[in-house]
Amino acid sequence: MKFSLVAASALFAGSLLFAPASAQVSLVVGSVRDQHGVPIAGATISASTTQGRVSTTTDRVGTFALEAPGVDSVSITCRYCPATVVSVRFGQPVVAIIRRYDALIGDSPSPDDLANLPYAHVESAVALRPFTLLQQSSGAYPGSLLSDRGLSPSGSLLIDNGAPVYDVVAGQSPYLMIPADYQQSAKVDSAANAFLYGDQAGGGIVELQPFVSGYSAQVGTLGSDAILRAQAGTDADEVVAGSSNSDQELSQRADLSTTWQLPADQSIDVAGGSEQGREYSSAATLLASSFSFADADFTDPRALNLTLSSVVDRGSYVASGDEYPTSTVWSDSGFGASIHSNGSVAGFADLAVRSSTGLYDAQELEGVPSLAATLVQSRADVGVDVSEPDYTLRAGIGTFWIGYAGGPYPGVPSAHAQLAVPSLQAQLFPNGKWSASLEGSGSFALPTFLAQYEYAGYDNSTYAGYDDSTIEFTRSSLWSGQLSYTDDSRLRCSFEEASEDVRGATSGTITSAGLSAAWQIAPLIALRAWTMHVTDTAPIYPSTLTPYLGIAPTVNALWLTYDNGGALRIDAIYRRDLLDNDPFYHFDAAVSGPVSERLRWYAGTEDWMHRTFVNAGLRFAAR
Repeated sequence: MKFSLVAASALFAGSLLFAPASAQVSLVVGSVRDQHGVPIAGATISASTTQGRVSTTTDRVGTFALEAPGVDSVSITCRYCPATVVSVRFGQPVVAIIRRYDALIGDSPSPDDLANLPYAHVESAVALRPFTLLQQSSGAYPGSLLSDRGLSPSGSLLIDNGAPVYDVVAGQSPYLMIPADYQQSAKVDSAANAFLYGDQAGGGIVELQPFVSGYSAQVGTLGSDAILRAQAGTDADEVVAGSSNSDQELSQRADLSTTWQLPADQSIDVAGGSEQGREYSSAATLLASSFSFADADFTDPRALNLTLSSVVDRGSYVASGDEYPTSTVWSDSGFGASIHSNGSVAGFADLAVRSSTGLYDAQELEGVPSLAATLVQSRADVGVDVSEPDYTLRAGIGTFWIGYAGGPYPGVPSAHAQLAVPSLQAQLFPNGKWSASLEGSGSFALPTFLAQYEYAGYDNSTYAGYDDSTIEFTRSSLWSGQLSYTDDSRLRCSFEEASEDVRGATSGTITSAGLSAAWQIAPLIALRAWTMHVTDTAPIYPSTLTPYLGIAPTVNALWLTYDNGGALRIDAIYRRDLLDNDPFYHFDAAVSGPVSERLRWYAGTEDWMHRTFVNAGLRFAAR
């Protein structure tokens, strides 16, 4: 619907711009979009005239105007697109739909990829992004972990539909409650952006969204999993609900999102959701978990792009190992304000505070009291964004004020700390065949409640450090570089290397090195491949355990896609991840094809925890 309106508007504008008195076209206008209806910025539009060849480029919304008398066709070229010639008709604008090679546009799986991949666990799909380390776990909680370049064994910070999913008691961002085929967008931000988030972001930031403009997937599959997803609404108001169930786990969730447009281009966005999950593969891994949230944002683009945001959430889980349950409850409330100027050189500033409360009750340990505490993180950051044709730059610094209060016994003194985290990110020649990305940044990891209050777990004396008013956290300094090459047509490849120095409560060094490539072998066949090796010598605080059991892991993926433009699509994936710290080799595949214009059949197979899951069913796109 949105695409039809754009085309109609272009036709109307074009009828005003063309001069009817002449049979020759003196001004060619139009728009260029890809096969998904997304505007293509920076496309070159050229034409031959009696005065020679003239050209122009499309703007950020994909439109162009070319002064070219006597033109009957234009040639359109863009990065990762086949060259296309489009006829020009007198009195009509050019409306060009260009097929772009999805495998080459971005690193993370696209919404179309997520809709066709065989994975019932979203973290498996996210980990197809090059240089993302996936640690799968047979443990009930927190389950699998993702980390940008393997820079944190405790994983990354998960931002789901605008809300941080962060168990402050255990210091984890769990994925286990998200139903299969639920998320429509997945993005991994660099760990160099930790200065904008704080604790847990040193392993990167994973942003998931169940809503993407122009997508409205309805899913129903049966097999090893029973998967349902239904979505309804408009561009401004949407609701979605989903459920997935197997003989090992059950997840269900519902989300809503609405936008109110106010005068002076102001807007209010509100989102909320609730999810529940159960793990019951064995008596030793019985787990019931839940998470609910609500967040709101007010935006005023005329006041330096002012954004006011707030979020509240609550999560819990109860784990039963045979007859002894352990339970955790946590909740967060946060508020933030940010401004961002416009222009090629833009400044930004943020103020935010997040209060997190958690309760841990180890009921199997007789005589050990429950642990209740609060963590308050206040943040102020400033920085500058520079965007020039030959380079982009982000420089910033985040300052944090941290306070713990509570503990296992009354009278435990509060603990406080202050620190500053810098970041410098630069990309050289981002539009050239050769480009380079350089990062120098800092991050930190706070102790979990259990670590802060030195909980060992057997009797009251194990709380020996309850009167300790210090905070033993770790600070990390990251230096990394990435060199990339593309032929602007069918090939893109990169080499990355990173080194992180960890100091504080634990000390060591993390190094990462990897290669990636995306190759459009033929117009319908794409191959994406990457490999990465990580060495981590920093023990996991508060234990002395070495990450990955002291074995430097190598992870990789080989992903072959055949996509016939809305007809048959086949994905075949070979990958090596980690399962309980050991290498896990597996092969996964999926195939789908059209039943009608918006209805597709689907079948997929996934190897999960050394078990094979097979699903088949229907997928429907409402718009």
